Amino acid sequence: MKKYSFIKNRKYAFAFSIALFAFFGIMLVINGIALDINFKGGTRIMIETIDEVDPNRAEDLVENAIGKDIAASVMKTYSGNDEAGNRTVNMLRIDIAGNEPLTPEEENKVKEIISQNFNVVLNSPHNENVSITPTIGKESLQRGILAVVISVILILLYVTWRFSTIGGFSAATCGILALFHDVGVMFGVYIAMKIPLNDIFVATVLTVIGYSINDTVIIYDRIRENTRLMSKSDLGSIVDVSIHQSLSRSINTLVTTLIAIVTLLVFSATNNISSLINFSFSLLIGVITGAYSSIFIAAPLWVLWKERSQKAALQKQ
Repeated sequence: MKKYSFIKNRKYAFAFSIALFAFFGIMLVINGIALDINFKGGTRIMIETIDEVDPNRAEDLVENAIGKDIAASVMKTYSGNDEAGNRTVNMLRIDIAGNEPLTPEEENKVKEIISQNFNVVLNSPHNENVSITPTIGKESLQRGILAVVISVILILLYVTWRFSTIGGFSAATCGILALFHDVGVMFGVYIAMKIPLNDIFVATVLTVIGYSINDTVIIYDRIRENTRLMSKSDLGSIVDVSIHQSLSRSINTLVTTLIAIVTLLVFSATNNISSLINFSFSLLIGVITGAYSSIFIAAPLWVLWKERSQKAALQKQ
């Protein structure tokens, strides 16, 4: 049975990624970028509830009362300080992003509206108010971006050094482009689904970067070994063989990772743990696209780079 050629068919993978990013670009124009209060500034109000609360109705009530856009969600947490022992605590989370946090009068008005329409505990020790100024939010966003940039630079230096025998800088650059592909897909999914970007997104991006580059390094390692063993073969054949040799390992790693992530996603969704839902969902997207980019983007893109470099060198002769 003839093996699939990742190099000869690379145009299909490239075309798919280009079409996907074109779609995300359209969604960006339509939806714009939504930032969580951690990055934009604003106020977060957490109120313990006794009965079920419809977050959509809570959004409408508060928006009509204070005239600002809000995002409401319900979540569950656990308390171990009660006399009856551990118990599940239902919380209503209200995020009001804006250039300025809510005034004390506005906060009281929000609580009053919620208490009038839902069965809540206004004096619960689990309640909390968090106000973040735009300056602090902007600083948090800048630090998140800086963390990603530093990790990318360190990866670039490491891969360049480790694979110097096969053109380390070109291999590292293509690996970094594959990482940008992964981050871009995650960012695009957030844009398309109108999910606010927050610190959880940054944490997930850093996690996916580590996962994806590890998969790419394994393939590069096989290419380095096969370059020596298959010295009479062309570069495309060497890379195809290297990808196929790494394929079972990549698939097995992906499947076992997905089992853990999907389990976490189901658990967090079942228990309405919003922070874990966001983390596991974005991690699910990132791990899948990370495995895809390592196989279909990084190595084939590196071959394209080397082929064009060789062609340019021959034309100068």
